[in-house]
Amino acid sequence: MRRALDHAVRLGILLGPALLAGCSSNIASEAAASSSADAAHGPEMPQEAGAAWDATSASEADAAGMQDHLSEDVIAHADAAAAEGGFLHDGGVTDGEVTRDAPSPDCDEDATDAPTQLACTGLYSDWPSRTFAPNVRAYAPAFPLWSDGAEKARFVALPPGTQIDTSDMDQWQFPVGTKFWKQFSFGGRLVETRFLWKRGDGDWARTTYAWSLDGSTATELTSGQRNWNGTSYEIPPESDCQACHAGRIDNVLGFEAVSLAAPGATGLTLDELVREGLLTQPPAAPIVVPGNATESAALAWLHANCGTTCHNRTSWDCNTTLFMRLDVATLSSVETTDTWTTAVGQALVNFVAPSPMLRIAPGDPSRSAVSYRASVRDTDPSQSNQMPPMDTHVVPDAGVAVINAWIAAIPPVP
Repeated sequence: MRRALDHAVRLGILLGPALLAGCSSNIASEAAASSSADAAHGPEMPQEAGAAWDATSASEADAAGMQDHLSEDVIAHADAAAAEGGFLHDGGVTDGEVTRDAPSPDCDEDATDAPTQLACTGLYSDWPSRTFAPNVRAYAPAFPLWSDGAEKARFVALPPGTQIDTSDMDQWQFPVGTKFWKQFSFGGRLVETRFLWKRGDGDWARTTYAWSLDGSTATELTSGQRNWNGTSYEIPPESDCQACHAGRIDNVLGFEAVSLAAPGATGLTLDELVREGLLTQPPAAPIVVPGNATESAALAWLHANCGTTCHNRTSWDCNTTLFMRLDVATLSSVETTDTWTTAVGQALVNFVAPSPMLRIAPGDPSRSAVSYRASVRDTDPSQSNQMPPMDTHVVPDAGVAVINAWIAAIPPVP
């Protein structure tokens, strides 16, 4: 939590009562929950030697070079499941290159805190063979968050007989007992698995499991680890979870209407959720990101990488007044989106740019802070230029190109 607040201060956001009054009421409770969770987990695991700050200005091409083949078994299995509504049929699928003779750990079935071993979270019905549990479903949003070139596989388990409350299509509320997992892979090895578990109303357990290099174990790591296995990849500390996931009232980011409705979403998509009766209310009309191919691609990228986490009206970051989440009611045109109304032609707030800039300068990416901040990575903790401000050290070249193509096509203001 302390690191999240440090980032907020670096962004020029004063988290005092007067400013928080205009934001989501879940901020204080999230902070308390985060602090309680940290205390419950006890002392953090020590970082490995050489894990001091060593962020790089690597590019997306550099990230691609780090992954010769990315956990092909689990990714291929998730992709195959995606074509069948996210069902994981194959027993004994292997998560990448693993040691398969590791015994199953002893699990406390009645535990109310996140287990210390991934094997005990419910993702697998059999740990040695890495057989996924029968209630676990694969999914992939059409608009993924950039994660420094890591390959990802995502899974969800809803309690039997429950539905997601979609009375507010922009703020899904998940039934108690819902679990989410996201696997990150590099170079043919699983690196980390992030875990969300809704234990009660407004009570989410959030933690990360770091995989051993031989793939035999995945153990809870609350302190994070920079420069994993000699790369620039960072496993974030548990305290960073709050900074992003507090951007949604019920914590979940990529499993949401806009990203699951768009072409390119796979597995347990919005259409599949509706077909299976897993939503309390289906959408009243098709959910489509507006604009031509250039416009919609940029809006979608900014939605996933900026809007769903911080830059939205219910986030702890709402006092920046820069909002880039695509809410369903704003999708009638490009010009009605929050991205357009709060960024295009708008002056900077809090951020001091290295040269004269607007948030988005029509027709000029070089004078657009949104583009600039996505295209740089800070090399020292005292800097606060990059966006997102934490847990990424590789520039998303393709994403920046998408943003710049849209900005360049916006007619300049006379």
